[in-house]
Amino acid sequence: MPPAPDRPAAALAPPDAAAPPRPGPNGYATAALTLGAAGFTLTTVVPAVVYGILGLRRARNRGAGVLRCWLGIALAAAWAAAGGFLIPHLIQASDPGCTSYKGPALTAYNKVIDDFSGRSPHTGTSDVSRAIAALDTAAARSRSRLASRDLSHLAAQLRIVRTDIQAGQAVPDSVLRALNRAASDTDSDCGTVRF
Repeated sequence: MPPAPDRPAAALAPPDAAAPPRPGPNGYATAALTLGAAGFTLTTVVPAVVYGILGLRRARNRGAGVLRCWLGIALAAAWAAAGGFLIPHLIQASDPGCTSYKGPALTAYNKVIDDFSGRSPHTGTSDVSRAIAALDTAAARSRSRLASRDLSHLAAQLRIVRTDIQAGQAVPDSVLRALNRAASDTDSDCGTVRF
């Protein structure tokens, strides 16, 4: 019988020895990225993180999808942070008094501020009286104790301004500073977002 031909040493090694992981599809990674991108709905934030973690586990074995998983998780975190900032402001803004404040009351108040800054011709106390009436209406409509209090305080500061104007006196800087603080407090209580 003739001798068997020599085989290369590599052919004698077992087939599974030290084989690198095969890259393959990672559906979890794709799902994490898709759900993270759709995170503006806030309903996909948690699933994006879950699929991202599952995708990272699968990426250990298959070697694919790590970047998509981390991007999905990062997008989900960014949307969660944005939602955590905006949702309280939106809830506050839905108060009927705040809605009224951001409509006619704020328009009337801004007209008064324009009168003081010289951007529009001064019309006496009529603009101030309109702003006071609009703020009183907004305070009466408000269901938020803080918003109602600050709307009333802003109207009270405007009453001081109107009294000074009617008496022919200059409005003191301390009154204008108090008016600005009251407007800032009202903006804060009504969820006015300023970037």
